[in-house]
Amino acid sequence: MFRQRAENNKKQGDRYYAQSKEAEVRGDKEAAKNYMAQAQYQYKSQKQNEAKAQEHKGKEW
Repeated sequence: MFRQRAENNKKQGDRYYAQSKEAEVRGDKEAAKNYMAQAQYQYKSQKQNEAKAQEHKGKEW
């Protein structure tokens, strides 16, 4: 469960990062800033979910 969430967070983070870079190229600094903030949040969530997965490794629900 946590690993799947981490993978989804990584995918979303990569998508937002790419959108941020595209917005920079277009010259839309505000959109680039917003997309980068979303990407950073997704990467942070990814790390948290990976830590939870490690913490609960071997447990059954």
